[in-house]
Amino acid sequence: MTKQQRLSLCAIALAAITATNAHADAITLFNTGVDDQGQVLANSTVGDPHYSLADVPGGSSTLRVITSANGYPVGAWFGDNTSSRWIGPNNDQALKGPQGAYVYRTTFDLTGFNATTALIEGGWSTDDNGLDIVINGQSLGYTTPGGQFSAGFAAFEITSGFVAGVNTLDFIINNSGGPTGLRVEMTGTADLSQAVPEPSALALVGLALTGLALSRRRAR
Repeated sequence: MTKQQRLSLCAIALAAITATNAHADAITLFNTGVDDQGQVLANSTVGDPHYSLADVPGGSSTLRVITSANGYPVGAWFGDNTSSRWIGPNNDQALKGPQGAYVYRTTFDLTGFNATTALIEGGWSTDDNGLDIVINGQSLGYTTPGGQFSAGFAAFEITSGFVAGVNTLDFIINNSGGPTGLRVEMTGTADLSQAVPEPSALALVGLALTGLALSRRRAR
């Protein structure tokens, strides 16, 4: 085996190992109004285990989950499914709140992932209009019109702004008075930062080392 052939074989083996390390996996994300297993919460549940109100113009900063069993405002807001629920400030049964901006916050952890490869895709619906989606303090420029709450979800995609470790994702909503709420459904992936090489890659490394050893032995 020539020196060039040995180098080529080693390069192939290295490329195979590198490819196995670039393995995409699911990020743990939660929709609004679900438990730790992703099951939707019951109507009038106080608190959401994965979302909080980081800022409110007044009134309660505790969240409340509502469904069609609650009646108004669901009905004006689009109805139930098995993936998410509406959440809003726990001021009363109709989630009414003072005028101003409400910041709904969730976090997720990218420990063990390559943050530069992360991708989140989803949809959000708001009452009233959505002002922005912000990741780790960085505005993404997404908005929703007034009345989005009756039309379903508006799509969003996040491809940048991620950091290693814990990330913060904010959904900012304006309320002009009366009920106010948020609904989010999303999924995400990222490459694992460390992965175990596939057996085929290890076999290539073994072949390369064996070829190198035989070549040196012949040289002697």
